[in-house]
Amino acid sequence: MTMKKYENYDLTYATIDSISEGVGSSQIIPLISSLSELGLKINLISYEKDKPSLKLKEHFKSIGVQWNALEFVSHGALNKIERVYSLKQAIPRTNLIHARSDIPAVSAYASNQAPVLWDVRSLWPDQKVMIQKNLGNRSLYRLYRGLENIAATKSSGMSTLTRAVVPILEQRHKRLPSLRTVVSTVVDLDRFRLIDSMPRNTRALFSGTYNDYYDLDLSSKFMDELSKSLVIDTHWARPPESNTASLGVGEIEVFPMTQFGMADLIPNYSFGVSICKLDAGPSLAAAMPTKMAEFLACGRPIVINRGLGDMDSFIEEFNAGVVLDGTLDNLQASAGKMASLLEDPETPFRCRALAEKYFNLEFGVKNYLELYSKMLS
Repeated sequence: MTMKKYENYDLTYATIDSISEGVGSSQIIPLISSLSELGLKINLISYEKDKPSLKLKEHFKSIGVQWNALEFVSHGALNKIERVYSLKQAIPRTNLIHARSDIPAVSAYASNQAPVLWDVRSLWPDQKVMIQKNLGNRSLYRLYRGLENIAATKSSGMSTLTRAVVPILEQRHKRLPSLRTVVSTVVDLDRFRLIDSMPRNTRALFSGTYNDYYDLDLSSKFMDELSKSLVIDTHWARPPESNTASLGVGEIEVFPMTQFGMADLIPNYSFGVSICKLDAGPSLAAAMPTKMAEFLACGRPIVINRGLGDMDSFIEEFNAGVVLDGTLDNLQASAGKMASLLEDPETPFRCRALAEKYFNLEFGVKNYLELYSKMLS
């Protein structure tokens, strides 16, 4: 991948996520920075809840990225529809539009400025219904599914976080883009470095925001089971945007932490926990929480739920964590397995190998560039 090959690419990256918060800072900033370093001219459009920091603006300016930070409006269905229009108006003439999720994809198509890559970050309608109970009425769900259908049928290319979600999308939509790739949650492996020595005391870390999509009850049961054989210090690194004060999983310490500090924090812990609800429906197949990849990159095993994206097979392939199915037998067996993993000196290396194979930022950039080239040819 040489700069000369991509210097004529004019890419618009559109997202409704805030660049300054969790997903934006962990996923979008590294991706945009890497693409810019390869010579792409990039227009970045995002929605910011707070005034963008001077440091972040200077970063994008220094690498030649034009950042249009739109003002984030409060939650609600009408605001999301308004966002479709405002984002459409913000999209400039460009070669290609990388639209992160459904609303940006619909806005990009409506702008009629360039071919659209639909970056499927989740089964967004299903996930919203799961998280926000007031979205459960059929008319609103149909509206969100309608946006997904436009994104699916009108985009020129498609990327997904997982392979597991592709059959679901094929069943839902009569037409999907034939140009496709899978780019999972990506991690900058230079920042999230392997630390092969475990902490002297067993320490569990919950990190990031935990909304109703996560199963804190099952998380608590696992921690209780593991505590029967190990003395564990459980902490929660709480992001500033979280509306929850405590998790109720036995945490003895809660402290504020932005995403930028996670690379230095994770190696101080023995394992990470990211357990979503088993009854979350089809959206589980599309999910791939960033925190899992970050723990694995630092050489730390993880605790997850069954059916979470492609993770069941990844964990089995590398023996890098435990998978919960909600049964008592599984809880007991998983607690025993985690205790064994923490005693195994090879565990950090297997975790790192998993991250290098499936969550490598460099590979993700390569896959996107190959898809961009196909779409523009």
